[in-house]
Amino acid sequence: MYWPLATGWPLFKLLQVKRATTKKGRRQPAPRLGRGSSLTQAGGPTDGAEDDEDREQDRAAARHFRLSSVYFLTMSSPARIKRALIVCDMQADALPSLFATTSNNDATSPKVDPAARREAFLDGVRSAVLASISCPLAVDNALIIFLGLRFPSRYEGLHPEHSLYGSLRRLNEKVGDGSCHWFMEGHAGSDIDEDLVELVAMSSANHLVLWRTGHLPPTQLSSHLRDNGITDATLVGAKASRCVQAAVQFVADQCPGIDLSVICEAVADDGQERLDAVLQQLLPLYARVASLEEYVEATCGSERFAASLAKDLVGRQTEKRVRYISNCRAKTCLQQRRGGHFALYAHHLMHRKTAASEETSWVEYPTAKWYEDVLRTGRQYRCPIGKRVVAFCDEPQFSETSMFIKGRECLDDKAILLKFAREYLPETYVVKGGMSKWESDSIPGPWFVKETNKNGGRAIQMCCTASECIALANKPEETYVVQRHIPNPHLTKDGKKWHLKIYSLLIGESSEGGATSWTLRCHNEGYLCIASSEWSAENLSPDAQMSILRTKRFRIGQAVEELDIDVGAHASFFHRCWDIVASVVERAIDEKGLESRPGQRQFELFSADFMFDTTLEKVFLIEFNFSPVLFDPFANQELTTPGLQRYHASFQCHGEKAEVNDHHMIKDAVTLVFYPKDAPKEADVGGWTIVKSVEA
Repeated sequence: MYWPLATGWPLFKLLQVKRATTKKGRRQPAPRLGRGSSLTQAGGPTDGAEDDEDREQDRAAARHFRLSSVYFLTMSSPARIKRALIVCDMQADALPSLFATTSNNDATSPKVDPAARREAFLDGVRSAVLASISCPLAVDNALIIFLGLRFPSRYEGLHPEHSLYGSLRRLNEKVGDGSCHWFMEGHAGSDIDEDLVELVAMSSANHLVLWRTGHLPPTQLSSHLRDNGITDATLVGAKASRCVQAAVQFVADQCPGIDLSVICEAVADDGQERLDAVLQQLLPLYARVASLEEYVEATCGSERFAASLAKDLVGRQTEKRVRYISNCRAKTCLQQRRGGHFALYAHHLMHRKTAASEETSWVEYPTAKWYEDVLRTGRQYRCPIGKRVVAFCDEPQFSETSMFIKGRECLDDKAILLKFAREYLPETYVVKGGMSKWESDSIPGPWFVKETNKNGGRAIQMCCTASECIALANKPEETYVVQRHIPNPHLTKDGKKWHLKIYSLLIGESSEGGATSWTLRCHNEGYLCIASSEWSAENLSPDAQMSILRTKRFRIGQAVEELDIDVGAHASFFHRCWDIVASVVERAIDEKGLESRPGQRQFELFSADFMFDTTLEKVFLIEFNFSPVLFDPFANQELTTPGLQRYHASFQCHGEKAEVNDHHMIKDAVTLVFYPKDAPKEADVGGWTIVKSVEA
């Protein structure tokens, strides 16, 4: 008798897990019964199991439940899940052709060095093997089966007209074994990858090597699967369109009842297009195409895999053709949204034109669930699978280079900013929500009430007098900044309010001795942000008082028709703003507001807003924004705000002549951060000018 999981049957009463249907809806036979049953596996009779082993088996069954598609619960003994990992054609002669075929069909796709792709593929296969042999109980480790292609000398027995391998025989007849010995016994190129063999040999997992002399696996494969009582077989390796698909079809035909899966990150082929076609169209007919994350969870679990991976990485030498990049931002509203501009930076790294002198390429590294904040927010957080520290990741803990400066809130939060920039700000007060009165109400406005941790015009309210601010700051759990409008603001020719937005790039690099070298650069292009209606102190409408969206690009030496300002004064505008940014940042570093990340490089691209009085002599810092809106029309960017949608529409109409386009600014910033050798520390790069260097 079966109970569907939807009935809420307690998981601790999970006694047997079995797959009910395939994707086609066909009934799948139940996995062979294991420990605790009166039946036996092919490997011999079962014996009494200790309680801790039974509990671990139940946990393994639960992991299997999460990996499979449709399951039901039954009131009988737990079915032992016995796994096999079939590793296909991991031979030196097979690897050079992987990803060697390129396609120009998608000009927007990143072009990755084939050698880097192969290294990443080898890493994926190694991770699958590592997960297979890292189970808490050795008895649950998978049987590792290496499948390989090997021929005798002179390709004896191979028909010269064989559609796949006949050309080897024909060529060998002309030049002999000395020049033509691909996949030939006695030559190193036919051996299984020695690193994988060594990894398995050092574990307690059972393993074997099976050789074939044609397209299909040897018949011994089905015998070994049956004799070892295998219920789940997973395939990895090369090539997806040859050995992998042949082995999948063979097992499906010869061993019905075995649950088949393929790990998408651990298979490869001659080109990406062929690989995608096989993974999406062919293999799903016979097997489930699973992720490495799913496989890890179903075998050893994420925590144990992380521990095993950390040990494996110590002292392991790689070609270092790959620099891994991981996007941990989740895709649903219930999951975390870290913020920042990781997607834009990643786009420029992945699409970077690799110079001949560069030895590495950027390749995406898979992620897995890290933890879930069940009690408070319900958000799920992700990290690189195995909690691996990669070259660049949007979770600082797992990134060699962090895109978040530690302590950034000391400048981003308006209340804390007062400590470092009071003399540059308009008249500003910090109040706790729910106050009953304001001590002084004689100062004319207008006044702005802002929540301290929000930017970009969000949560801003306006009023005429200070006492009205108290009524607006009405959330007891919030802290507010109450800020008076600057007196006598400079306006555009048609009487509208405006402010100048400039961009800064702060890079902190920790040395071996623990000291951090900070470099602050500012960009020589800014933006005028102009309100949509004429300004007056009495007009409290957002159209008159708020200048949020970027309206006009502002360059040194270029006339701006909206302002009655001499072109020669532009440089002075920028340099006075830069000096304020440098002063505040240096103070924040000296007073430990901005901190180092030992062993990491860190950076942040942020903006600062400035206003001027009618004389243009007095400059006011309005705020810093450490998550500014950036628009790159070539980065396939999500248009998540009205501003981005407006900038995109403008670019669609005007192309490169559109006012807002941050492509080159972001590209140059990425070069400065990730390729410092291409950007000498003392030099200006693109529009980025060094304004301050600090040693702390």
